Amino acid sequence: MRKIAFLVLLSAMCMPAVAQQGGEQEKNKQIARSFFEEVLDQGRFDLYAESHAKDFVAHGENRDGTLDDDMAAAREERKALPDMRVKVNQILADRDLVAVYWNVSGTNTQAGMGFPATGKKIKIDGMTIFRFKAGKISEEWSVWDMLSVMRQLGLLPPQ
Repeated sequence: MRKIAFLVLLSAMCMPAVAQQGGEQEKNKQIARSFFEEVLDQGRFDLYAESHAKDFVAHGENRDGTLDDDMAAAREERKALPDMRVKVNQILADRDLVAVYWNVSGTNTQAGMGFPATGKKIKIDGMTIFRFKAGKISEEWSVWDMLSVMRQLGLLPPQ
């Protein structure tokens, strides 16, 4: 009987922590979704800092970037693809991490991202993993197929 009482007491003590973690994960998922759908899709760069920590780090292949670097890159993408659309396909959360599977489409009508204006449409899929601290995005890792982008823009021969 003592074992059952102990297990019931232990379960009752752990339930608020599990519920709190689940609630925090849902908030983090909503922040990530809002960032993609409002900031990136709608070009609302004025909202960028609302979702990101001041000491945010964007982890890159060759170097890490700051919040200012990340905002500049997003503006450059919007410049190259003024009609850019960003769609969230799936969001998953685990502890302080949120993974977003997304796609971007648009027409390259302006020079930007190191590319000349080609007038061609692109569509790519990608994934981003965010780490959250205190309700803000503190770190980011993103991957997408830049080779495919360059081929779609006609800057490289097709496969």
